Amino acid sequence: MEPEQSSNDIFGQLFLTLIQAISQNRFPDKFGLTRLQAITLRNVYRQSGITMTQLAQKIGITRPQLTRIIDTLEERGLVSRHHNDDNHRVINVLRTEKGKKVVKKHMDLIQSRIQRLVDTLDDEDQKALVTHLQGTIRLMEKAGIVELDFEKN
Repeated sequence: MEPEQSSNDIFGQLFLTLIQAISQNRFPDKFGLTRLQAITLRNVYRQSGITMTQLAQKIGITRPQLTRIIDTLEERGLVSRHHNDDNHRVINVLRTEKGKKVVKKHMDLIQSRIQRLVDTLDDEDQKALVTHLQGTIRLMEKAGIVELDFEKN
């Protein structure tokens, strides 16, 4: 009999599983985006007006790396940068209409792919999956593991 898994082992398994699911997603290629550009764009979409410093921390990259990514996204009209009105040293990154459309199309593709896979489960398993995922997200937020800051746009 296997010893009971520690919470560290379970979290590691969960995060590796999520990374695998995300890495199997090839949709950013359809939009001419790298994975890091797509992640950056989604974060700006979720929190338009986020500062460059906050965005770099949220993604887990350096400011110079983020600057290069934002340069590319801005050249393509997917985001825009503006100096903060209260502190001109702070730069805020804003979503654009074009960027919103790209993120929406990207998320629609991901959601339809996931839904097709979930539809292979019977109704009872689908309900159980949703219930467990909702509970996991709620508890991870409560523990401070994740911070849910999604805007409903």
